Order: sequence, then C-alpha cells, then structure tokens
Amino acid sequence: MELNPEGIRNILKKVKYPGFSRDIISFGIVKDIGVEGSKVTVSLLLPKPDEKLESEIGESVRKTLLESPGISEVDVRIGARELKRASSQVGQAGAAQRAQSPEIGYYIAVASGKGGVGKSTVAVNLALAISKKRRNVGLLDADVWGPSIPIMMGLNERPVATPEKKIIPLEKYGLKLMSIGFLIDDDDTVIWRGPMVHGAVKQFVEDVDWRGTDYLVVDLPPGTGDAQLSLIQTVPLTGSIVVSTPSDVALQDARKAIEMFRQMKVDIVGMVENMSYFVCPHCQHEIDIFSRGGAEKTAQQFDVAFLGSVELDPEIRKAGDSGSPAVLKGEDSPHAKSLFEFARKVVVRVDEIKASSSASVVQIQ
Repeated sequence: MELNPEGIRNILKKVKYPGFSRDIISFGIVKDIGVEGSKVTVSLLLPKPDEKLESEIGESVRKTLLESPGISEVDVRIGARELKRASSQVGQAGAAQRAQSPEIGYYIAVASGKGGVGKSTVAVNLALAISKKRRNVGLLDADVWGPSIPIMMGLNERPVATPEKKIIPLEKYGLKLMSIGFLIDDDDTVIWRGPMVHGAVKQFVEDVDWRGTDYLVVDLPPGTGDAQLSLIQTVPLTGSIVVSTPSDVALQDARKAIEMFRQMKVDIVGMVENMSYFVCPHCQHEIDIFSRGGAEKTAQQFDVAFLGSVELDPEIRKAGDSGSPAVLKGEDSPHAKSLFEFARKVVVRVDEIKASSSASVVQIQ
C-alpha cells in the first residue's frame, strides 16, 4: 500500500467523533496530513480546548492508523480554537483559525431540535430586545434552507461589498442583518450538502463586515446537522439557546439538540418554551394547547437554566409576518412582555457564562 495524504484521509473516515455517528473527516477537524516514509503526521483542530476529548480522539487516530499496513509511526498534533484572551493555550493552527473571525463579544446560537417551534420568531425578538438594552447587536440567519429573517424583518434588499470584498450587512431597527435570503430570489430553492453549507456559514461569519458588533444572535436551522457543526467549528460560541414547544415530540428533539451542544463542549444558555399557552381574548383564561411545562421539566432533567415561557399569541405571529416583530411595541405591550423577560434572562446567563469562562482562562494562564 502506497501511503499518501488522500489514502490516510480515507483511513481516518473510520474514526468517529466521540458521541456522534459521523467521522472526524466530515466534522472538518482534520486540518493537515503529512506522510514521510512509514511515518504519518496528522494535525487536528478541535472546537474548544478539552483534554479528555483530545486524548480520546488522539488515541483513536493513532490506533486506527497503526492498524493499517505500511504505517509504523504516528504523530498526532491537536490544537483548539482559542478562547478569548487565552492565546497561550492554543496551538498555531487554532490561532490561525481564530484570527479570521471578527472580534465579537458574544456569539449566541438559537437552536431547536425540531422545525415549526417558532425558533426564528424567538431569535428575531431576542436580538431586538437585547438591542434595547445593549448596543451593537447583529442577527445572522444561518438557516440556508429556509431563511426567515428577510420576511420577519421586512427586508428584500441585496447587500453590497466593500473594496476589500467584505459584505456589508443590511440594517434595520438598529440591527445588523445577514441571511442567504438576501442573496437569492424569494422562490429559489437552496439544495446544498455539507461542504457547501459549511462554506456559507463560514463566509457569513468571516466575510461579512461585523465590525463594531458586540452581540451576534445566530438563528440556526432546526436539527443537529451541518450548519450547527460548521458554526461551532467556525466561531467561539458563548452559548446556545434551545427552543421547544411543550409537546413530547418537540421535547424529544430538543433533548438531542442539548446533547449535541454538550458533546461539542458548547455552553447552554438555557431552554425557552414557546407556544406555551394560549390566552383566550374573551375570558382571559389560559389554555394549554400543546400541554405546558414540558420544557421547564426537561431543563431541570438536563440541569440547564429555564429561560421562561412565551405564549401562543396570534399578534406575535402577525408581527413577524408583517416585518415588524412584537418587541418593537415596547416592554409594556401585552404581546411582548414575555419576550422581554426571556431576553433579560438570556443577557444575565450570557454574562455569567462569559465571566466563568474568563475566570477559567485566568486560572490556566
């Protein structure tokens, strides 16, 4: 067997990323392969520093390669994306990767295991609510298959680029905005597989002029697929929010989303229960259409924060469809109170996570 980087790459497809059925090649963490005689050198870049994960993957790579004919020596070099202000703890490959990402203070991913739970509604209103209290907020629509931000923000313009070929995000209601929906026609269908999705997410982070943005809220597509993994590999996520309705079907998929973020060592800001209840407009009685309280129970089971409940309100839906999200009506609006309360809890949790992360960095330096 003639040893070459492509052959080694095929061998490494046998190595699974711990906790997942996918291999380390499809995860994109194999950054370089060198072959010198019977010696193979493999450079890996993990999403975050994690000694246990490094040890487990490194041992799997060594074992798999040494079992292959013609390989007598294996050198595995593992780096990780840099934690902010922790450059001394990261390999050169990790530092190079991080240098391409914009200096954004807080990356907040809004995710769901299942579609149809109102994730984009939550993401849009969260970004706008944060912008009422904190400056310089951006919203990135990472759902390349079903972008919702153009409709919910009432925008159908095309972004332009700077002479340095940086995409200038559109702006509305004080938010910087980017979505694949701004680049394609309304009825166009995006049929992309993993590598193309990874490229799009990476470009929307690195090639968009996010300068001056402090908070970037990222609306992810539903599920636990390529867009989620690409984002985790591209930016140092501060934390993730999992959106679910109270129904058992939605909660089952929400649990998968929680486990995905945990496996990828991403802090979980918490869970929010959307469409939690319906208030009868005639008698003001609360009706539990999809059951109620399931997300709070799930949060307790997984030891994550519960960020609150958002009611099933036709006015919230109408506001999003009209391009004028509910929180624009202000904190005193009965259709926005629960959204503002949720946003306040998110800001508090994100600050806690950031403080804890900074304290850990100081200890290891």
